[in-house]
Order: sequence, then C-alpha cells, then structure tokens
Amino acid sequence: MKKILPFIGVGLAGVLLLAGCGNKKADMQDSSAANPSASKLNGLLSPATAKVPENSQTTNADPVYSQFYKSKGQWYWKLSSKQDGTIDNSQIKSLKSTDQKNVYDFSMVSNQNKKYHLTFNWINGSHQAYTVNAAYHKVNSTFILADATSSESWQTGAPQAVQGTWATDFANNSGSDAQKLPYTKQFLNITSSATSSFINEYDSNHRLYNSETSNKTSQVTYKSTGQDGYVIKSYQADQTPVVYTINVVSDNQINVSGLTSGTLSMTKSATSATTAGSESSTTSQSGSTTSSSTSQSASNDNHLTDAQVVNWIWPYVKAKYPNMNVASTDFTYMPQMRNGQLYVSVLENHNAAAFKKSGVDTNTNPQVASFRVTSSGALEQMDATTGDWTVVSNGYGG
Repeated sequence: MKKILPFIGVGLAGVLLLAGCGNKKADMQDSSAANPSASKLNGLLSPATAKVPENSQTTNADPVYSQFYKSKGQWYWKLSSKQDGTIDNSQIKSLKSTDQKNVYDFSMVSNQNKKYHLTFNWINGSHQAYTVNAAYHKVNSTFILADATSSESWQTGAPQAVQGTWATDFANNSGSDAQKLPYTKQFLNITSSATSSFINEYDSNHRLYNSETSNKTSQVTYKSTGQDGYVIKSYQADQTPVVYTINVVSDNQINVSGLTSGTLSMTKSATSATTAGSESSTTSQSGSTTSSSTSQSASNDNHLTDAQVVNWIWPYVKAKYPNMNVASTDFTYMPQMRNGQLYVSVLENHNAAAFKKSGVDTNTNPQVASFRVTSSGALEQMDATTGDWTVVSNGYGG
C-alpha cells in the first residue's frame, strides 16, 4: 500500500519564487523569456498535461497516475492513485540533458521539501507516451496518453485496416550519408501480433545500399480513437512499449505518428513489379510515381532498384501459387540491407482481390518467402522449415 503524503498547496510556493520580479503580470504568468530552462520545459511538457495511469502488461488494481502541469510560471509533477489520492506534488526546479538522446534529468522538490531527481523522456521521438523514473517514489513507469483520452480497453491484435507493409515515398536523406546516398524510405510492417520498422538508404538511382536496424515488437494491442483512427501499442524485447497513432485514409494509405517526431504518409505495397526488358515505373498502389527505370543492369547485383528486386524474385513467388491467378501487386515486399547482403521478405496482401476471392484467413501469417542477394550477386531463397539458404539464380536477369 502506498504511503499517503500530506498535500501542501503550491500556489504560495509559486508566488514566493517570483518575488523580486517587479510584480509584473507577464512574469507572474510565464517566466520562460528570462529562464531558458522554463522555455525548454514548456516545449517538453506541454503535451503531457493530461492525468494518465501507468501502463502495465498485467492487471494493476491501483495504478499510479502522472500529470505535469504549469502554475504561475512554474512546472509541477503530480503523482497520485485512486487509493491514496495525491501522493506528491513536486516542483520542477531545473532540467538538463543526459548522454541519452531525448532523455532529461529534472531536479525536483517534493511537497515534503525533499530534493530528488526524476528522469523523463518521450518514447519513440513522438508525443505518444513517456517514461518517468523517480527512485524517491519507487516509480519507473511508462504513461501512454491514449489512456487519458480514451476509456476504451486495449483490444488484442491490430485492426485489419492497418495490417500490412507500409512505406513512404522516397524522401531526402538528412543523415551523414546524404551526399552519397541522397534518398531514404521508411518501412512499417504490422501484423495481428507484431510490428517492425526500418529505414532504407538509396543512391541517386534509387538503388538500395543501407538499412537501419529493424525495430521489432510483439504483443500488439489497439484502441479506436474514432472513425478510421487507432492507437497501436506493442512491446520491444526489453518490454519498452512502442506506440503509433494511425489514421486510415484509404485501403492503401495511412498517416502514422510515432515513427518520427512528425506524421508520415505511407502507402501499402509501395513496390510494384515490372516486366523484364520493358520500360515501366515503380509506383505505389495509390498511383503516385516514385521512380522510373528500365530493366538496366545494376553496378552491383546486391544494389538494385525496388522494381529490379521485385522483377527478379517474382517468378519464384508466383510459382508458389499454381492454382491462383495472382499478380505481383497482390504482395508486399520489404527489402533491407544487412551485413552487406540484400534481404527481401515477401508477404501476402490479404486486402488484394485475389486473396479475398480465395477466402484467405486474414489471421494467418502473411509471410510467403524470404530471399537474399549475396555479396557475390546470387539470389538465394530460405527454406522456411530449416532456415537454410539455396541459390535460385546466379545473377540479376539470369
């Protein structure tokens, strides 16, 4: 049982701290102009002013609640529970950055006049969820804002409307490799039980060279936020939750918050195949052209355009469906560079007409096959049972 600490009003403390400011009304309302820390706190904590219960994978009869709020130019953190009421109402005296990106150390004074430190960070670079670590209160918890704005319970799995592989169009690379690899593309894969995301880097001809480490999660649950809107929650291996807010625009387009600090527009099956030897485009299913290429020879067979990748592996995918009239656009493709080799996961798009017509069970694993292009330029396919790799083609176009 949590100890109930006496509550001391914070209004007087706020006034005393402002003594000597000339009694200017503007200073009483906001001292951020003269205090860089206050200005930083404004930007950091303004999205966190809702009262939020701690996130837990297990049932907690009496969770603690976190709330940051501002009063008379000063920021406070209120910790409470239904059973104990207000546990503490601490003033934030200052903050400083840590050696971890987006993680901050707050100097606190509790309503018992106890000085302590609190570690705060927004998860995933987006204002979806944050963590608080305050040893003084034995709190090391995550707080998801959707739990404050929605009383709906988390539902197991992910809605069918958001399941699939999604990708952005090519975007300008802002990283250190921008000069030689000027383009990037963000991928997000969502199934009923897991998610994964990564960023690919491409050269000026849209050939894939690098991939960031994939962020894989499991134990997917969701909440509805209204018509065509969802919050998706899942967990990394270290049990850190990853939270995405997704708005479904159409069958083939979603807007996603949580992958970056902003909102991304993503399309399903962002890569379509071309016919070898013919001229065509790599297009998203929404119809926007993202790159054009003929079936030209790449300078190195493990650096291919998206269209070349699909052209090469498509015959081996199609051979798995001898009794179905499937097209390459009935599948999604996830190309990723790892250890100098190009890996491609192929998944069924269960929203495609061919699979709907066949009555496919949408809860089955959509994974069809895994391929890789070796450093020597050979195409290999993985045996799903043994995990062994077998050469199926000795060179692109061969």
